[in-house]
Amino acid sequence: MATTPKPPDIEVGQVRDGFPALASWIARDPDNESFVFRKFDRLGARNILHLQSQLIALENELDQLDEEARRSNDFEARQSSRRWETLMKHANDPNRPEKRRLEKMEELQKLLNRYCTTNTTFMLNVPAHKYR
Repeated sequence: MATTPKPPDIEVGQVRDGFPALASWIARDPDNESFVFRKFDRLGARNILHLQSQLIALENELDQLDEEARRSNDFEARQSSRRWETLMKHANDPNRPEKRRLEKMEELQKLLNRYCTTNTTFMLNVPAHKYR
């Protein structure tokens, strides 16, 4: 017994099947009732926990570098914790601790931005009464 193939989804002269056909079908729904997508909550939470762990490790490294600068016998090293200009004056010298501190701060900026963006996106999916 031969089955007749189902005619392909055709939109404006284009044949679509698989994901393109499904996306076309979802987009045609005027009430958006077919917009049902998985949120990946468990993976989102896991990602945030991983980012938090990275931030904690980076925080500890920065605290240690700050403490080393505070205890240093080098006046310029101590000043670099207090004055941006002093930090930047020595930040390009690979033999100075300021270079490593500035690199860690730049790493922190990127990671913290990623964390805040991820956390904000994740929290948009959590009902308001859950995090008050």
